[in-house]
Amino acid sequence: MLLIFPPVVNVRMTNNMCELPLGIASLAAWIKDRAEVFCLDAAQQGYHHLEKIPDGFVRYGLSDQDLLKRIEEIKPDLVGFSCLFSSQFPIIRKLVEEIKKLDPAIVTVAGGTHPSFLAEQCLATTQLDYIILAEGELAFAGLIDCLNGNGRVSEIKGIAFRENGQIRVNREAVFLEELAQLPFPARELFEVEGYFKINIPMQTLALSPRCLAVSTSRGCPYRCGFCSSTYHWGLRYRTRPADQVLAELRDLKTRYRIGEIKWEDDNVTGDKKRAREIFSGMVEQKLNLHWNTPNGIAIYTLDREMLALMKESGCYEITVAVESGDPWVLKNLIKKPVDLNKTAEMIKVAKQLGIGTNGYFIIGFPGETREQIMNTINYARSLELDRMYIFMFTPLPGSPFAALVMENGKLPKDYDFEAPANYFKSTLQFSEVPPGELLKIHRSAFWSVNLAFLYKHPVRSFKKYWTTFAHHPEFLFKFFRSLGQ
Repeated sequence: MLLIFPPVVNVRMTNNMCELPLGIASLAAWIKDRAEVFCLDAAQQGYHHLEKIPDGFVRYGLSDQDLLKRIEEIKPDLVGFSCLFSSQFPIIRKLVEEIKKLDPAIVTVAGGTHPSFLAEQCLATTQLDYIILAEGELAFAGLIDCLNGNGRVSEIKGIAFRENGQIRVNREAVFLEELAQLPFPARELFEVEGYFKINIPMQTLALSPRCLAVSTSRGCPYRCGFCSSTYHWGLRYRTRPADQVLAELRDLKTRYRIGEIKWEDDNVTGDKKRAREIFSGMVEQKLNLHWNTPNGIAIYTLDREMLALMKESGCYEITVAVESGDPWVLKNLIKKPVDLNKTAEMIKVAKQLGIGTNGYFIIGFPGETREQIMNTINYARSLELDRMYIFMFTPLPGSPFAALVMENGKLPKDYDFEAPANYFKSTLQFSEVPPGELLKIHRSAFWSVNLAFLYKHPVRSFKKYWTTFAHHPEFLFKFFRSLGQ
């Protein structure tokens, strides 16, 4: 069988991320004793193949023709697709159509957040045979057994399929009780050296080109209204044991000579005791790895002792997912327990320890007022972050806010979740502020905060981005071009 991470659609003015897809790497490791498995990261294999898309987007990765050639060469009896972003699904839809022309007997499967939350729609508009809902290991293994004549698909939990011409969805997904059951992701099935050569991980920055992402948990303790991830993972927060994580890091150092890791968790420090065990182990075992948290880290888990240990273990940067600088919005709208005073305090401590700081913020939430939006902007400015990422609210399939804006009529009934999403620009109004005005607020805030860091700390800024710009001078062009956007 062949597992594929499809080409990616991205905003043209931003940098195209390229990280080994841990989703299909984990799935491949789980089922490789049941079948011969090949993995193909189309985004990496065709990273320099760009196709312009209207409205300021670009698709990067292998062309459809090249992808089909790879499929013809491998001759799989099953092709599985990972759909990390909703904008990947139209690519999957077209590829499935071509695969069925190539050989109707090839079984096609898709998984990921988009097809999980919109299973009926995805099956109704494609020739896909199956969709795996939520966490994939147990359901996909069950499907393989059924295809090999052992069991019935209708009895698998967490799968969508066709039966007698009708779409059937078994919604009760099954989750692993203990993540210790998981083998290490099957990175050996990918061209790992290719990621080191491209060296554009999440958030672009890497101190070492030999950098890989690592995931130590699934889910999140939060229930943020704008997020679908925690619902995808079954509203549960599960972790891998610290000793297993450390064993994986040692393996990566031995096998791939890595110099840096990116924690891909929604919250790597969600279990503070376990986090301390991991970081202490990194120090005691002298792993000498740089690391940061591009997917965010929860401030409530941090204190001076934890930050000092993080720094000692190799942390050079944290990203805090604040979301809003307005206490009412955090408590009553987003429902995220962020203490803004503690956030400011921990940012100061991080700076004192020499840890870089980034912040994630979102504006334009449903029902948010102009004053609340400006509270977020002013709060972000007050933190004096090394970099601020400010996004426009965009409804995501499976999130509570998506359901809310559908119910109150602010989201058109024909809204296309598959359309490329520009999180820096919105054409729909969900807050009190119209899209045009929100865009002006966004751009003014983004550049005033980020250029202020460049002006106040030119040496730190140069050191931070020199490695990236040295390897990718084209990013300088994108940077200056974006100033005029």
